[in-house]
Amino acid sequence: MGTTQGNEMSTGRPGGLTRRSVLKSIGAIPLLGLAGCAPQVRGYGGDPRELPIPPLAEPTVTDDVTWYSIDAQAGEFNILPDVKTPTWGFNGPFLGPTLRLKQGKKVGVHVTNSLDEMTTIHWHGMLVPGECDGGPHIPIEPGETWSPSWDVLNPASTVWYHPHPHGVTGLHAYRGLAGMIIIDDDNPAAEELPHEYGVDDIPLVLTDIRFNEDGTRDETDLPDLGLLGNVPVVNGITNAHFTATRRRIRFRILDGSTMRMFNLELTKHKTFTVIASDGGYLNNPLVVERIPMSPGERVEVVVDLEPGEELELRATPFPDKLDVPDDKGTPDFGLKDKFTLLTITGPAEDAPLPGELPRDVNPSADEVPDLTNAPSREFGLKGFRINDEVMDMQRIDFTVDHGGWEVWTFSNYDTDWLHNMHVHDTQFRILSLKNTKAQVMTRGWKDTILLPPNAYAKVAVRFDPRNNSTKWPYMYHCHMLYHEDMGMMGQFLVTKPGEVPDPIVGNGDTGNSELAARTGESDYARHRH
Repeated sequence: MGTTQGNEMSTGRPGGLTRRSVLKSIGAIPLLGLAGCAPQVRGYGGDPRELPIPPLAEPTVTDDVTWYSIDAQAGEFNILPDVKTPTWGFNGPFLGPTLRLKQGKKVGVHVTNSLDEMTTIHWHGMLVPGECDGGPHIPIEPGETWSPSWDVLNPASTVWYHPHPHGVTGLHAYRGLAGMIIIDDDNPAAEELPHEYGVDDIPLVLTDIRFNEDGTRDETDLPDLGLLGNVPVVNGITNAHFTATRRRIRFRILDGSTMRMFNLELTKHKTFTVIASDGGYLNNPLVVERIPMSPGERVEVVVDLEPGEELELRATPFPDKLDVPDDKGTPDFGLKDKFTLLTITGPAEDAPLPGELPRDVNPSADEVPDLTNAPSREFGLKGFRINDEVMDMQRIDFTVDHGGWEVWTFSNYDTDWLHNMHVHDTQFRILSLKNTKAQVMTRGWKDTILLPPNAYAKVAVRFDPRNNSTKWPYMYHCHMLYHEDMGMMGQFLVTKPGEVPDPIVGNGDTGNSELAARTGESDYARHRH
């Protein structure tokens, strides 16, 4: 969907050894393809199970601030039928409640850590002050509560929350710390779209897990693939089934996995109508047959159902493998896997017919900003490094000291690896994606972009001046969380012109990512409990 294609050859790319050439010398990686056979774990398979809908968190209002409370905690959950798996979750054993916010209102969240180790919580996709962003510099120790509050600047959109401790973000998310955030605004289109939560407005949190034979999670890092799973999980369970009571259903889909790409399609040649991407509504609906997603991305789609019809939402092999070479020395990132995520039954015969979808909903999603005299920045991605640097909690990589547009170029210098870049505190517009013909989501406002091998993207990015801070840095990083945890991350400040940065750095570092990048030892491995 919304693909910008290009086949221009770039020049000046770094040479030298690739991981592919190194891996060929040590043998092929054992991969976990799902096509053709089910994972052999106790309890997998069996009858369909009713799709659980994450509950809406109940707020309280104090002095015009809408407060939510979420508690990170350990527990057990039936991800597999009839098997209790040790898990983490917010306000429950696995995953977390949905927070519903309103643009223009002030929100606060009391975040309590009832775990036995430090974690953090980041509001992915939200425009927030640095002191509220929840990055690795804002650790929440066991038994502590962190209570940030901020004005909701985002328009109507689907964003999410997840941990962000440096070195173990992937592990904490894999254990179950994630939840969705729905933001509403005054756009009249909302009334013309499905909007009854849990009835015709359905959140889908897509993850994957590797299980041991006893139903516990396998937390062993795969070489170059980290915690890529081999069992698909939707809203916390396998074998999920949704029975519709309306003919038109809106699905808010989040790729909440640590490393998996999903190439989504419906059976019976049914199409999706895309109405929103990461940062909010598209201007007009877009009809597509498949939707490619990478970790951290969101998409909102509408599906029209016939009474009683039976459908499947599937993840299918990427026909182009996203330009990843098809040889034994290259990890395939699960790009050939095929599996059913969700079965769907249409409504009763008397369900009313839906009307026309609204158009001209969000003109800003199509407009190209004026980039005259816009500063530019270059970000070269290779291995676990950005611009040949791994994450250093003591280093601020740059400062943005104005409220105008900038043009950032993300270049994937790897010939055999995927990356996907996420930038905190912004929604950007993708100007171009070149040197690839792979299908990648580029429409509308985005905060995360998938970059196939050798591809490069130009994006127009701007930071709201209301979130200026000389102290609290934001992150930019690969959202394939094994890459992030191995050091593929940097940090920056957003200040007013002339302000002198005085950053708070060093808090919350769980390990030496420079050492990990040199030796191949992950911070995951050194900090598991």
